[in-house]
Amino acid sequence: MESILEEWRAHPDRDERIVHVRTEPARTAIYAEPKEPLPDAVLDALAGAGITRLYRHQAHSIDRVRAGIHTVLAAGTASGKTLAYQVPMAAAAAEGLHPAAIALYPTKALARDQLRSFGVFRDLVTAVYDGDTPREDRRWIRAHADVILTNPDMLHIGILPHHSRWAALFSRLQFVVVDELHVLRGIFGSHVAHVLRRIRRIARHYGADPTFVFTSATIGNPGELASWLAGLDVEVVSEDVSPVGEKTFVLWNPELTDPELGIRGSSLAEATVVFSDLVSRDVHTIAFARSRKASELIYRWARERLDDDRADRIAPYRGGYLAVDRRAVEERLASGDLLGVAATNALELGIDIGGLDAAIVTTFPGTIASFRQQAGRAGRTLRESMAILIGGQDALDQYYMSHPDELFEREPEAAVVNPANPHVLTDHIGCAAYELPLVPEDREFLGDDLEEAVPTMVGDGRLRLRDGKLYWAKRRAPAPDVNIRTSGGAVYTIGQHGGELLGSIDEERAFSQCHPGAIYLHQGDSYVVEELDLHRREVVVRRADVGYYTQPKVDKDILVRHMGTTKRLGRIDVHWGKVEVESQVVAYQRKEISGGAILSTEPLDLPARTFETESFWFTFGPDVIEDADLGWTDLPGALHAAEHTGIAMLPLFAICDRWDVGGLSTAIHPDTGGAVYFIYDGYPGGAGIAGIGYARAGELLRATRQALLDCPCATGCPSCVQSPKCGNFNDPLDKDGAERLLRVVLL
Repeated sequence: MESILEEWRAHPDRDERIVHVRTEPARTAIYAEPKEPLPDAVLDALAGAGITRLYRHQAHSIDRVRAGIHTVLAAGTASGKTLAYQVPMAAAAAEGLHPAAIALYPTKALARDQLRSFGVFRDLVTAVYDGDTPREDRRWIRAHADVILTNPDMLHIGILPHHSRWAALFSRLQFVVVDELHVLRGIFGSHVAHVLRRIRRIARHYGADPTFVFTSATIGNPGELASWLAGLDVEVVSEDVSPVGEKTFVLWNPELTDPELGIRGSSLAEATVVFSDLVSRDVHTIAFARSRKASELIYRWARERLDDDRADRIAPYRGGYLAVDRRAVEERLASGDLLGVAATNALELGIDIGGLDAAIVTTFPGTIASFRQQAGRAGRTLRESMAILIGGQDALDQYYMSHPDELFEREPEAAVVNPANPHVLTDHIGCAAYELPLVPEDREFLGDDLEEAVPTMVGDGRLRLRDGKLYWAKRRAPAPDVNIRTSGGAVYTIGQHGGELLGSIDEERAFSQCHPGAIYLHQGDSYVVEELDLHRREVVVRRADVGYYTQPKVDKDILVRHMGTTKRLGRIDVHWGKVEVESQVVAYQRKEISGGAILSTEPLDLPARTFETESFWFTFGPDVIEDADLGWTDLPGALHAAEHTGIAMLPLFAICDRWDVGGLSTAIHPDTGGAVYFIYDGYPGGAGIAGIGYARAGELLRATRQALLDCPCATGCPSCVQSPKCGNFNDPLDKDGAERLLRVVLL
């Protein structure tokens, strides 16, 4: 790796792109024995797999889980986290306890990959139970399996509503495993929190009280997140003393092609160059991209740069492929037959793909946890490895390119969920009532908010009171209508006239992304939306190769419904509370893909949408505005720019991205009496992100101002104040005014 880096440094074009290099030294393992000796059968099984000693974090986790302590193990890639729950299961089986377990993985592919690792412990009958499980196998699995590997969606829809079929398993349920904890955040995590509470409730019904085991990448609050999810006290094991080889990190920033406008070269093109160069040297490499289309482009462009032999030894990997095709790529990677793979974050999670020498991360993946996960896919043995982060145009990317120490030394971001979200809560109260009649004691599982939600649900006919218990009042089970990966509400199908179904989209995004005339992308192909049928909840599209993309114009209004808390920050006040957001897509622009030129602006006639959520907001007094030398004509652009950059910087503190939140700025707001900008959770009921923003508002303002100062552009660009999701076409924006405003605030 050192010689490769020296060659890059000797190349003038590449040397100027390398903005930071950091080498983390190799680390030897620290081993420990569990306090309670493991049964001989377990030791023999481990030895058969080549494991004769346990890392200290494994031993500590195993001790806690065997003692019945709810535990989360937060450690890096390839640190052996699976043994934290597999060994206690195998030990219980060897001791004749006949345990049962449910292990949850965020994806079907990961569950099936983990099935192989359970093969070491032959006393455990292990099976995958998901939507791909053949129906003829399901009855046998329900009757005979000790360990069920599944995903939260299948548990929610396919297992809990039919728990009587699983009575034998629930009656001896000793362990519930939640893998890849850090993925369970926001709305998805809020739903999963209730699914886990429903597991506890069903298990109690059958006389069981399982121990929960969580595994996670390194995040800022693993214990807090696990406790939120399970509704239980959870102990944390956060060390990682597994062995690693020396790793060199390279921060690679594409060339600044237009300093005035702050425009940089394509991160995809740069990633392709680096990927091709490493593969041409026979360095086993994975290149991560943020989208399916991006991964396909890197693969296609790399093939054009490589000789025929090496071109045949690279492959793309993403969601949307058949399972057999994905497995073929995984097997070729694990065997070393493939030299390179261009992948989405589908390979970020713990699927075993063997040892790779280099990982390319094409633009910052949104969180330090994801960056570490992707970088950790290289160097899974003690060999030296390299991880290259290719900077993107986004403000957060450029912040880390300018502040590399922050990337490696700052505390990881916190992941948040909001189980109290009323939309999510009532959905799962209905699911729980269908599974078992609700009684007052169910507050232990569903929380104190249960009492507030029940009267409304009885009033609208979803629940029925009989003999002191609450029953689901409808014939159809509610779970199939509750999508746990969205905030609820109507779901629109997307398809061609008389053709295949391409996918679905929730109502929150249908109006802005699938309005008539919008360009919809699916697996790298572009489609023009011909119709948005509000009655049938259908989006009709036609395949078309076009040289433009579309951007909606959205009119917004915010009403403050409940003022929660307020604190002083420098010379301004920051508030947290509940707001009502009204948004209406009123037009859209068609823009050239190549240069972004506006081709036309087309009006739309779509209904307004209103939802309540959580928000935090900053209010600016006349003295601050005057000291910042902002006139009334300058103020809207300054506030708008500060809002955009603040949203871009929020992922420094909470695991989210700018698409999870929204914003609004105005020089005069009726509820505040003056200048303000809001940042709110983009989901009805809130996802918990606004609370983190409020708690760390001072740090957020400082990071916002620093991003404005660091950006070399003259008047504002995508690396500082421009947002790809702005509903007002990024107008007006005043970068200099925003910096002056925040400078005065932070004096």
